[in-house]
Amino acid sequence: MRRTAIIGNAPEFDGRSLDIDGYDRVVRFNNTAGLGSMSGTKTSELVLVSRGGQPAEWLADPAFAQRKAVRDAERVTLVFPPSEKPEDGCHAEGLCVRLDPLGKDIGWIDAATESRARAALLAHGGLSTSALSSGFLYSFRTLEAADLASSSFDIFGFGFDGWVGHAWSAERSWFEAAHNAGRLVLHPLAKR
Repeated sequence: MRRTAIIGNAPEFDGRSLDIDGYDRVVRFNNTAGLGSMSGTKTSELVLVSRGGQPAEWLADPAFAQRKAVRDAERVTLVFPPSEKPEDGCHAEGLCVRLDPLGKDIGWIDAATESRARAALLAHGGLSTSALSSGFLYSFRTLEAADLASSSFDIFGFGFDGWVGHAWSAERSWFEAAHNAGRLVLHPLAKR
């Protein structure tokens, strides 16, 4: 059984008592909150948003490619495929140019998968105008393609309300339904 830990960016997540580095694969997102302090040190795959202001900041940072998660990740998955539409604010090509010399396996989540994920989110009460979070879209795509007989997925650090443009309650509902169906193990956040 191949064990994967998918680590969200909830600020209240404290995984110091867990052996996250003992998982076969550890997936992290964007700025990798808690890496090296609260959620282990391992990064097998790094998932990066590729549209909007955040990737523009990374591309403007000369030290971006030296970040631990970027250096350590064997694979980098961009949340969106390259787009030439100006309204998309796409930085996928720039990220690929920056990451390619590092020898990373680079891919992205395709538009058809995004459409299916959006439909799933709508079924859980999301609005059609809500942006899909990196963690939700990646987890949806991963579970859709997974052989659950040979893989297990533990989800940590999900469930907090981050950026206002995401449908957090609908995403929580989707993760809870997947947990209840035995498709993943959703570890709750500590109560404060």
